[in-house]
Amino acid sequence: MSGHQLSGRAVLSQVREELARYHPVIAPQNLRVAVLRFEPGPEDPQAWRLRMEASRISAEQKVRAFTHLGFAVDHVVLPPTVSPAEFAARLDAANADPAVSAVIIQFPPPARLAALVHRLNPAKDIDGLLDERSLQRACATADGITRIVAPFAEGATVAVIGARGFVGSGVVRLLADRQIATLPLDQGDDLRRAARADIVVSTAGIPHLLTPNHIRPHHRVVVDSGFSPRPDGTVAGDISPQAATLPQHITPVPGGVGPVEMAVLMERIVRQVADPALKSWTIPPVPYLGRAAAAQMRSTGIRRAPGRVPGPAAAPRPGTEAPRHDKKRSGPTR
Repeated sequence: MSGHQLSGRAVLSQVREELARYHPVIAPQNLRVAVLRFEPGPEDPQAWRLRMEASRISAEQKVRAFTHLGFAVDHVVLPPTVSPAEFAARLDAANADPAVSAVIIQFPPPARLAALVHRLNPAKDIDGLLDERSLQRACATADGITRIVAPFAEGATVAVIGARGFVGSGVVRLLADRQIATLPLDQGDDLRRAARADIVVSTAGIPHLLTPNHIRPHHRVVVDSGFSPRPDGTVAGDISPQAATLPQHITPVPGGVGPVEMAVLMERIVRQVADPALKSWTIPPVPYLGRAAAAQMRSTGIRRAPGRVPGPAAAPRPGTEAPRHDKKRSGPTR
C-alpha cells in the first residue's frame, strides 16, 4: 500500500476560484496588505539563510493570493541591518493607515526584533502572530493543518511533533477545540511513540526527522508541515523518503500545507473586509482503512491507496445551504 498524496495546490485552486467573486467588492476599496520579510546578511549562518529562503517563498505565495482577491500588496524586504526603530516605525505606520487591512510578518524575525512584533494591531493580525492578543485562535498554518486532519479524525489520536512550537501548539489547541485527542511530542520526547497514534502531524521543520520507526501503514494521514530549502535548491520535509510511502495518505512537500495556509489566509481576509458571514471551506469525508484492514493490505502486498480525496467544499454563496459540519471536516506545507 503506498501513500496517497493530498494536494494542497488543488485545495487552493478551488478556494481561489470560489473567492474570486469578491474581487469586484474588494478592488474598488483600494485596500492594501503589507507583507514584511527579512533578508539574511552575507555573514549569517547557512541555516539562517535557508530559513530566510523559505520565508521568501512563502511571502511570494501570499503576494499572489492577496493580489488575486483585489488587494494591492506592499511586499517589504527589510535588510539585515534594519534597526529596531526602523522596524517599529514600519509597524506603527501600517497600524495607523486605514487602507492597510492586514499585516503579515514573515517568521522568524531576527531575535533582536522579535519582541517588536507585538506592536502589531491585533485587528490587522490575520495570521495569528500575537498569541493571546490575537483575534485568531491560531496561525493560518495550524488552521490549515487542522482542516486536513479533520476528515480522518473520528475516534483518532493525533501525534503532533513539535507540539511546543508556534505552529504545533496552535494545532494542539485547534484539535482540542474539536475534541480530537492529541499526543503532543517535542524535543526530548521519544518520537517513536508517534507510531502508536492514528494520525501524525509534524511541525518540527527538521529535514527527514521521521522514519519508518515513526510512520506506519495504519496511519490514516500524515501531515508534513516541514519546508526546509537545501543548498542544492531542493526542498525537504520532515518525513524521510523511506517513510513517505507508508501511510494511507500524506501531504507532499512542496505542494501540501503551504497552499492550504494560503487558502486559510484568503478566507480570513475576505471575511474581515467583504463578508463577515463567510463560512469556512471544508474538505468532505475522506476514505481510510482501520488498523486491521491496513495491516492486512500491507501483508498481502496490495499497493493502492484506499480511495481518492474529494476537493474542498467551499463556503456557500449567500442564500444557499451551508455545508454539513461534523467530525469529518477538513481544510502552501508548501
